[in-house]
Amino acid sequence: MAEKDELREMEPGKVLEKYSLYELAGWRKYFCRSRAVLLVIDPQNDVLDEKGTLSFWNVWKHARELGTIENMKRVIAACRSRGIPVIWAKQYRLAGGKDVFPGTFDGDLLSLIRTIIPEAFMQDTWETEIYGELLEVMEEKDIVLGKHGSSMFEGTNLDKLLKSLGAQALVVTGVLTDFCVEATVRSACDRGLLAVTVSDACATENQELHEKALKRMERLIGPVIDTEGLLSLLMEYEVPPLPKEPRTFDLQKVGESLGKGFSLNEIVEWESYLQAERTAFLVIDAQNDNLHEKGSLNFLGAWRMARETGAVENVKRLLEACREKNIPVLWVKQNRLPGGKDIFPGTLDADTMKLIHAVLPGAFLGGTWDTDIYEELKPFVLEDELVIEKPGWSAFEGTPLERYLNMLGVDTLIVCGFLTDFCVESTVRQASDKGFFTIVASDACAAASEEDHELALARFDRLIGPVIPTERLVRTIRNLE
Repeated sequence: MAEKDELREMEPGKVLEKYSLYELAGWRKYFCRSRAVLLVIDPQNDVLDEKGTLSFWNVWKHARELGTIENMKRVIAACRSRGIPVIWAKQYRLAGGKDVFPGTFDGDLLSLIRTIIPEAFMQDTWETEIYGELLEVMEEKDIVLGKHGSSMFEGTNLDKLLKSLGAQALVVTGVLTDFCVEATVRSACDRGLLAVTVSDACATENQELHEKALKRMERLIGPVIDTEGLLSLLMEYEVPPLPKEPRTFDLQKVGESLGKGFSLNEIVEWESYLQAERTAFLVIDAQNDNLHEKGSLNFLGAWRMARETGAVENVKRLLEACREKNIPVLWVKQNRLPGGKDIFPGTLDADTMKLIHAVLPGAFLGGTWDTDIYEELKPFVLEDELVIEKPGWSAFEGTPLERYLNMLGVDTLIVCGFLTDFCVESTVRQASDKGFFTIVASDACAAASEEDHELALARFDRLIGPVIPTERLVRTIRNLE
């Protein structure tokens, strides 16, 4: 490993020529303390069997030369022994060509492929089944995802599964190295996940393409290690395995609890899942337009409800409690680009914003007092805290929020903000769909009316996540170890 003094004396380009960025950053230590999941990508008959429809790519031949299948088996066995979950991917399109849409580029391209190779990528065929030698090592508890494109993330619920498992690192194997494997590793990197590619547990058309793909990934996307290196590294893996059996509940006791008015969140004992090191605090749209009596959205009345309920003071109390436990705070603001650069003529969005600005000139525009953090809360924003700007209701849409949360190792969110039934609700719903355990601070939010506020909270508490008053939440946070 290079010394820091040596690196300072070298030109940046020379550093990356001589050393792997991830090796310099000490990725092995991070991996060994992070919950990992093994991905096995597209190990199916069409590419791995010499009689498969895609056998002309010679992936099966390269896999044999490299020992890919045997290495995959070794990696799977080693990961299982350390309690690392296994998720498989199969690439296919819908049976009967239901997703071949006439008149579209994708439809024409797939039609062309099936003219040449009638059974290519067809669901529920031998072609897209897991290759026989690997099928033998699959276990019932393994998860199998069907995907319709290159990356294992696109069009699947992989994001949610990884979040539910608390994964921060991925071990990646599969085919083709330079297509579906690389696409998945790139997606993982962009999401803030550490993706470790096992070089000799992958294969593609030939060794040259394989090595070039590995070099691209190792340079700036994710570390590359061989099977022997991974098996050695797994001996140092420190993360305890997940429980083998799900919790069981006594139906009669559950019924009695529900009869007493307890929510499902209380019955599951939500407090036991709150861990400071895996939690972040989101403050949504605490800005002048919502909370100041002179803000452009003052007619909605959220500022009045916030004053009556002490919502702003409760935000401050939560800030103090979270910072005591080193829980990261992320602020979210809703605004469009200064000058309205993202309001495009001829679109419904532009017509809508034109109408809004006819009534409320300058509403939602960035760089204005209106969309700045509320005057009373602005002094509480610390210099090192992230302020994320969003163009719509949810804090996830069109922002890097999820990437930041992944990089922080966060799978639990405490959420407060304004308005309860708009931006808070959109964010909480999407967070839940993404696999985040989400807690709403009930009296650190406000809406246009108490009815709107209470109805939104009831929706959250019913099936999305616990709704907890600030006093209890602060007490729970301060009792965290």
